[in-house]
Amino acid sequence: MVKSKPAAKKSPARTPARKPPVARKPAPAKKSAPPKEKFTDEYRDYLERYHLTGEGRPRLTPGEFERLDEEMLELLERQAEGRLDDEQLIRIQELEYLLLDDE
Repeated sequence: MVKSKPAAKKSPARTPARKPPVARKPAPAKKSAPPKEKFTDEYRDYLERYHLTGEGRPRLTPGEFERLDEEMLELLERQAEGRLDDEQLIRIQELEYLLLDDE
């Protein structure tokens, strides 16, 4: 009788070792949008006019707009009283151009 070789012991199938979980950095906090600036109604109206017809003209900041608007109101008041000189009339035209106010 021929002796057969003993069957080789099969090692149990190994499951791949799991990698330890990788420590992840927490997701960066979403940057909140900067708070919307609170503009006056007049300045918002100006921005609307600027968007529609302001091409080629300088865009005024809220502070510039307020300063020029006040100057315009003072000149219009003087005009209503009939106390304007030629330079002031020209200044009204300049302000109308800058403020996009052609009324």
